[in-house]
Amino acid sequence: MSSRSPSKGKGLNYLLRKKWGEPPVLLSQAKPDYTSQVLEEYLVDNGYFQAGVTSAVKLSGKKKASMKYTATPNHRYTIKSVTYLTDSSAIGKTVTYTKPESSLIIGANYSLDSIKAERERIHAALKEQGYYYFTPDYLLVQVDSTNSGTVDLFVKIKDNTPLAALRPYRMHDIVLFPDYSLDNDSASTQGTPIRYKGIYIVDSAHRFKSSAFDRSVFLRPDSLYRLSSHNITLQRLINLGVFKFVKGQFSPVRDTSVHNLVGGSPNVTSTRDSSRRRDASGRNLNRRDSTYSRDTSQASNYRAMVNNRVALDSGWLDAKLFLTPYKRRSLQTELRGTSKSNGFIGSQIQITAKNRNWLHSAALLEIGLRGGLEWQTGNKNAGGSNSYGLGAEVAVTFPRFITPFRGLNIRTPYVPKTRISASYELYSRADLYNLNAYTLQLQYLWQRTQYLSHIFAPVALTYVLPTKTTPAYDSILANDPSQRNAIEKQFILGGNYTITYNNQQANRVHSFYLSGNIDISGNIAGLIIPKNDTGQKTLLGNSFAQYERFTAEARHYWQLGKGKQWVNRLLLGYGLPYGNSSTLPFVKQFFTGGSSSIRAFRARTLGPGSYHNPAVDTSALLANEAGDIKLEFNSELRVHVASVFNVAAFVDAGNIWLQKDVPDKPGSKFAFNTFYKDIAVGGGVGLRIDASIVVVRLDLAIPFRIPYLPENERWVFDKINFGDPDWRKKNLILNIAIGYPF
Repeated sequence: MSSRSPSKGKGLNYLLRKKWGEPPVLLSQAKPDYTSQVLEEYLVDNGYFQAGVTSAVKLSGKKKASMKYTATPNHRYTIKSVTYLTDSSAIGKTVTYTKPESSLIIGANYSLDSIKAERERIHAALKEQGYYYFTPDYLLVQVDSTNSGTVDLFVKIKDNTPLAALRPYRMHDIVLFPDYSLDNDSASTQGTPIRYKGIYIVDSAHRFKSSAFDRSVFLRPDSLYRLSSHNITLQRLINLGVFKFVKGQFSPVRDTSVHNLVGGSPNVTSTRDSSRRRDASGRNLNRRDSTYSRDTSQASNYRAMVNNRVALDSGWLDAKLFLTPYKRRSLQTELRGTSKSNGFIGSQIQITAKNRNWLHSAALLEIGLRGGLEWQTGNKNAGGSNSYGLGAEVAVTFPRFITPFRGLNIRTPYVPKTRISASYELYSRADLYNLNAYTLQLQYLWQRTQYLSHIFAPVALTYVLPTKTTPAYDSILANDPSQRNAIEKQFILGGNYTITYNNQQANRVHSFYLSGNIDISGNIAGLIIPKNDTGQKTLLGNSFAQYERFTAEARHYWQLGKGKQWVNRLLLGYGLPYGNSSTLPFVKQFFTGGSSSIRAFRARTLGPGSYHNPAVDTSALLANEAGDIKLEFNSELRVHVASVFNVAAFVDAGNIWLQKDVPDKPGSKFAFNTFYKDIAVGGGVGLRIDASIVVVRLDLAIPFRIPYLPENERWVFDKINFGDPDWRKKNLILNIAIGYPF
């Protein structure tokens, strides 16, 4: 007897039967009674208490049939009143106190979901007041539907709720095991506990300084247990970036004079507090009704506690947090490839060494080196030359705010961070010039909520130094003097702030991405430093840039159905140079065109305004058009086809402008009454290969409106001619990129 594994099917028949098609559903497999019952229960859960559902078989030919379900909802019941059946015990008062935030609204339609939401709400409120063992299952909502189309709701604690769930708890000992390992369970929880600011740390391997946990543990000894402090502590520890697993274990304490600090396992389930003794200190930690007795032998559950008027003292909890660290050091290598619409291709390699626990303080040290080449393979008339780039960066990220103000620690689950970085970059264009850039930056990063993040850089210094300019580049400047901005010496002394809201989720119908940035340079230095004989303000012999730059971006992601998404994006940019600067520094100016912008125009060849230099398409000039103002709109429909393949259709529109008149570039200045005439429009189709870890994108675009043509000839739909090779060479733009454009 031999066993053979079934061979993989092939051919169209296999695809139709097994891959694309579905087997027929037999009428005998239908369950009309069960389905009717499910539908009726759904209606009852939503207030249709007198609903009825019937089913019938409808024949269609000799071999086909369908099931028809008819629902008769009748009257929908609304909420007439909500009564909280509580007593004067501590837990009863707590439930009553939360009444104003109730999910049960008088006059609203009855809904089982709203009842579930109310139980969860009360549960969460009690957890914030120390009731660690309380669960939503201990709450009961009774419904009286005998009121002619309305219901009376009665919210109460179940009579059989155990005393452990009715007692508020305070924290006793909080112990951290920052070197916990499943492979060495017992040994990693042994050692000499170190007491630090009220918590204990057991770290026999001395991996971490105690101060690494200074602002991550929000559970405090002798404080009331709060669920929010519990959750923030766990999330803060995991968001430190040095632990791959974090698990907490809470256990009741019978005798507060005993400190059980070592040993334990996160896999052992904590037991309920069955103790009926008072706190060993004998302190009265909660104000209670003085008529209540504290003899818990008279009560074993909620009903007995109320009937016998028994008051419960606070219980005590020990918390043990088991932290499994990542490997301390890692080495990451990235290899990238690029392809541009102007005929250039390139590659880049980046190597980053990371130390996740630098100085044993949970700080992240990153040392990165990168190098890349770019060369032209086709479209020799696109302009430009071969180039290479080299760069290095050293950055340290501390899991806390480092400021002159002590104790600054916002209460959120997200770790506030301070990042200090220094970098150098060399960009060299063959036979033209070298550009050296030095950057020093101090950043503060924090999140208030899951969707809202902030980055504030009070110090952002950039020094750009050109070297080795050649006569070939001088000839380019002769054709376009504005190109001198690209390599002039630049000293940027400023700061910036970015706020981002992003609620994108896979199952969300409407998602939004909103981002705003303010970038200011030279304002404080400009107030302090006087002008020199030439009218410039200098620092260390260098004139520094003075400007204000604002950008705002909004995106809307609309899931139209399974595998269909419509994305719209609006980008606004505004720069205002002043003082030392007549234009924005070249690295801060706005550009348009290319694979993530207006895809029907090659990168940096469009604008500003209606200006166009015919030499931009020849090798005599570098494509580097830039502006102080930017307006851009993109709309893209994305459709999943099969496997990793997606297609898209898109329309892009926008342009850039200058703040001031430039005689060499007529039509480049922004004006409110005419800017709409300078809008470029393009569109096309794309193919996206989405392999999860990488997205390869190919977008083919053509211009619909060209702003530098005469005003009555700017719409060019009538000039589209795919059969003309000269038209295709000039107007058919293929963009190859990694990742989605937005």
